[in-house]
Amino acid sequence: MSSRERISFEARVEPYTVPTPGPAVWLLGAHGGSGVSTLAQYWDFADDAKHQWPCGTDREVESPYVVVVCRETIQGLSSAHDLILEHRNRDLACELLGLVTVANAAGAPPKDVRQLRSIVTGAVQAHWSIGWHRFLASAARSSLPTWRALDGVPIQTKGAVIDVPEDVIAAGVGIVTAIQSSLPTLWSVQ
Repeated sequence: MSSRERISFEARVEPYTVPTPGPAVWLLGAHGGSGVSTLAQYWDFADDAKHQWPCGTDREVESPYVVVVCRETIQGLSSAHDLILEHRNRDLACELLGLVTVANAAGAPPKDVRQLRSIVTGAVQAHWSIGWHRFLASAARSSLPTWRALDGVPIQTKGAVIDVPEDVIAAGVGIVTAIQSSLPTLWSVQ
């Protein structure tokens, strides 16, 4: 059995410099090819954390919310697990909302991958799953549509073509809901 090097990312000391308003959530890819750039294109409320934990200390400037993203492979899930444990053990100021797993191929993953996925998803508060979408292999990222949370969930009609896959919208709704649940209370109870 080979040992693998554990994944670890630096935490930013200063907030990201992004146009305001910045993204509501940062997508932290556990490895290259995790699907972060595609998801950041689909979701207008998210952006790539570029392999760094956001500082999380200046909420007026930068969102503290993070979602780890990985492929459903042994390596991808192991790397995601490393990051989840790192977040917990380093007591980082940013808030880890959960994990997005992206299918690596059509069909169900092998048993060992499913077992590891079960362990890793048990270590986070929320898990969102994105299935295999064959068309993404040949699609230019810039040509992908964007889903805005304010637009709500599209109404399904028989025979209608949905630009953004349903599982991507469902994960987006779940993440937005997790952000809303994590927001500090705006009104104090008197």
